[in-house]
Amino acid sequence: MALQVIQVHLVTIIISIISLVFSLKETKASTAKPGCPETCGNLAIVYPFGIGEGCYLDKRFEITCNNSSNPHPVLRLDQKKEAEVLDMSLEHVRIRDWTSPLCYANNALEGKSYSQFTLAPPMEPFSYSHTENKLIGIGCDIFAYIGDFHSTNSQHQKLHQWTTFPYDLPNFDVRVGNMSIWQEAKDWSSNQCSIVLVAENNFSGFHQFDISFSNQNMKYFYPAVLKWEIGNKSCHETQKRGDYACGRNSHCINSKKGSGYRCLCNPGYRGNPYLPDGCIGFFSSSTPTRIPK
Repeated sequence: MALQVIQVHLVTIIISIISLVFSLKETKASTAKPGCPETCGNLAIVYPFGIGEGCYLDKRFEITCNNSSNPHPVLRLDQKKEAEVLDMSLEHVRIRDWTSPLCYANNALEGKSYSQFTLAPPMEPFSYSHTENKLIGIGCDIFAYIGDFHSTNSQHQKLHQWTTFPYDLPNFDVRVGNMSIWQEAKDWSSNQCSIVLVAENNFSGFHQFDISFSNQNMKYFYPAVLKWEIGNKSCHETQKRGDYACGRNSHCINSKKGSGYRCLCNPGYRGNPYLPDGCIGFFSSSTPTRIPK
């Protein structure tokens, strides 16, 4: 009996040591591509993102890091728009997004009761996460819809103050207006502008916004969360080509939005599945172990 107790303790100790070794190995493992910058300021770089030629999967994942005393990483979202990266993971990128007041006085003179615009869509691998963000409207007596108003098959969602949305948004239009926009409305002169934005769920910095007509060219910054995926092909399609991005000990899952894919480490492995050897095996001390008789 005493011998069996000793055996149990020895097995437990061995498993704990192995778990610790693999845990330390995993902690020290960089999430950036080997030989490339691992950080920009306080931000840890996660491949397929990277700083410098050869350090990112493709141009869409390139991070620019300035060399000032207070460096901050910048991601180009499209040909015209850049955003500071606040945080990144194997699924999301948290950015410092911006917006300006939308004023619809000129549209009213044309007989329209709304203004319509596209809300700064990011490039193809990125979309506004529907689980991490909410759509916010700021103004007096306003309404807003989101959707693709150029398509007869699109879904539209109405907004009053703020709302969630049911799917990730890679590209969408916003239609916003004042419910008292007609000329007989007594408060029309004070309700010419509003702000509509997609911000992270816990955003509460509404005090910064001034939606007066004189401030229509002001930029207001806020955090938003983008979901990212690889390319616009399915797992099956990309595995036939030479640009499959998943490393060893990982598997591929198709994007729920219909194009692109993600990589995940196989069960029993942890790490960055986009690196060739990024998925590292680990042991769990909670794993059932057979005790020798």
